[in-house]
Amino acid sequence: MKYSYDWLKELSGTKLSPEKLADLLTMRSFEVEEIKKAEGKLNDIILDLDILSNRGHDALSHIGIAREICALENKKFDYDYKELKMPSAKTDKIKVEIQNKELCSRYIGAVMENIEIKESPDWIKSRLAVCGISPINNVVDATNYVMLELGQPTHAFDFRKLANEERTKSECARIIIRKAKKDEKIKLLDESVAELDTDDLVISDNEKALAIAGIKGGLDAEITNETKTIILEAANFNSLSVRKTRIRLGLKTESSDRFEKELDPNLAEEAMARLIEIISETAGGELRSVKDIYPKKVLPWKIKLDLNYLNNLLGEEILDLEALKILKSLGIKPPLNLPLKKGERVLEVEIPTFRIDLRTQEDLIEEVGRIYGYEKIKSQAPIVSIKPAKINDQKIFERTVKNILTSGGFSEIYNYSFYSFKDAELAGLEKVKHLELENPMNPEQALMKISLIPSLLKNIENNLKNYKEFSIFEIGRVYYLSSEILPEEKRMLVGAIVLEEDKKAESFYLAKGCVDNLFLRLGITGHYYDDFKADLEKTFKSLWHKTRSAEIKVGADKKLAGYLGEINPFVLEGFGIHQRVVMFEFDLEELREISEAEREYKPISKFPAIVRDISMIVNEDIRISDVLMNIQASGGNLVLDVDLFDIFENEKEGVKSLAFHIIFGSDKRTLENKEADGLMEKIIADLERELKVKVRK
Repeated sequence: MKYSYDWLKELSGTKLSPEKLADLLTMRSFEVEEIKKAEGKLNDIILDLDILSNRGHDALSHIGIAREICALENKKFDYDYKELKMPSAKTDKIKVEIQNKELCSRYIGAVMENIEIKESPDWIKSRLAVCGISPINNVVDATNYVMLELGQPTHAFDFRKLANEERTKSECARIIIRKAKKDEKIKLLDESVAELDTDDLVISDNEKALAIAGIKGGLDAEITNETKTIILEAANFNSLSVRKTRIRLGLKTESSDRFEKELDPNLAEEAMARLIEIISETAGGELRSVKDIYPKKVLPWKIKLDLNYLNNLLGEEILDLEALKILKSLGIKPPLNLPLKKGERVLEVEIPTFRIDLRTQEDLIEEVGRIYGYEKIKSQAPIVSIKPAKINDQKIFERTVKNILTSGGFSEIYNYSFYSFKDAELAGLEKVKHLELENPMNPEQALMKISLIPSLLKNIENNLKNYKEFSIFEIGRVYYLSSEILPEEKRMLVGAIVLEEDKKAESFYLAKGCVDNLFLRLGITGHYYDDFKADLEKTFKSLWHKTRSAEIKVGADKKLAGYLGEINPFVLEGFGIHQRVVMFEFDLEELREISEAEREYKPISKFPAIVRDISMIVNEDIRISDVLMNIQASGGNLVLDVDLFDIFENEKEGVKSLAFHIIFGSDKRTLENKEADGLMEKIIADLERELKVKVRK
């Protein structure tokens, strides 16, 4: 908010320069974002202050900032306003009806006659201009002036423009504070039309809405040069109601800024008294009637303050009298039985209603601390021991997995933890019970995921518009319904490889190589690929191709580690994908357990290895894993590793050609070529006898 330096100086009596005042406020109260000279002929300085929401109720006013300045300078703040004198019933020219007292806790209406509409005096116009408000006329300017001075928005209506069936009899205006009617509209002062909702609060007469409560006035009761009698308004509206209406209508005003921060209902009386005073002086008006509806009065409240706790929390020995003096400078009343008795450390102070933010003794201690000056408090090391954060082994493992995959050419994908009913149906998961959100942000986020694969397929469909080949992966949570109150959560890894159409036969083996590399770098050995027997606890069989999928198992106990295979073509078709997609899926927590159990230190062999290549033709129904296991069994402990490096499928003849690297070696001695040749002969004989392969020689 923009503040006039001259106005603050007049109210607070400060002698500080604008720059020094800005430094003081920034250090102790509110950050001053800018200091600049007022434009044109205005001989003033503008201070632009950043007022936080918790202090908007009292600091979005010159009075509020002037009170802060006096407290910071250790001076008494003195601001007087004329008492509001309620006229007798004989001059009752206004009736007020509040239909919803929860949304309007107080409403003061006043009628003034014999008003002369003209330009405001220079002292009002200049102060409004400094604060960024354009002068209009003496009545409207007075309402804006009071808002800037006290922080309470006010409004003025033309008395003669109110529709009232009783006027011809009694000349009495009727103000109704109610919720808007269905499909009701109001033409605002800027001539725009607002379509109201039944939750919006309005100020109306017997027929129509005159203003949107706390936000903006309507054109139907506008003050014009012909206005002679006015109705003045000072009210207190529910902050949440004002904010909801303001956001829905997109109407952000000086008035709504203040009301949505929550204002003190008692401030309305001060504002009305000040407004009547200014209009009487500038427009020659005469007060005829005042109606104040205040069903539930807000009174000052009390807070107990422990002075020992104050010093312990601030870490500074502040004298009792100094702390009480600081509180008193902020308008907080100390107990009447001062000075304190010997040994008395807990006292009860009274909080003024304009400090809505002060509710606990910690709030009071914060006030003492900032006025005293945090820079005066000596820094000291904490008296408690600081423990290092516990290492999260799962996060470290996930980071390792990410590094392995990204170094292998994969890109990481981030998706939401939700998908739509349509996604579940396309993936064949609509019959599986999901956790459904009661109030989703949109239909695309209605269900909690039970698999990462559907979202990854949507990523693939989008990427295929721009790329022919790519490899992606995602690490995220899935949520299974269980008998427990909370769902079971699992951290999953899913990777996908997409190749061009002419390379589609290679995608499965490329994905298998990526899995092999991942296992190798994680220290997992002895894994193999087995027939697909997926159960609903691990994955969903409907997602995978019936014949081109496999389970990944580890060790002699055949522990299930994950899945590898092509995605079901019918699922791909549903997601608009018309080429093969190969994926692998792992439960990351189980993968980490396998990795930790498998990882053993193995020194590098001192003896050289011998590499032999073998090429063969096998029937299409022979699995590569069977060939690998046969080679390993035939060669025994001297076979260190077997790698598939070439494959060609001849679908017409129902055969495929395979080529392997076989690495022989020993940790105890150097193998001779004749030993390797003998092992190769044994391996070839076993393959030809057991798997009926045709080895190329």
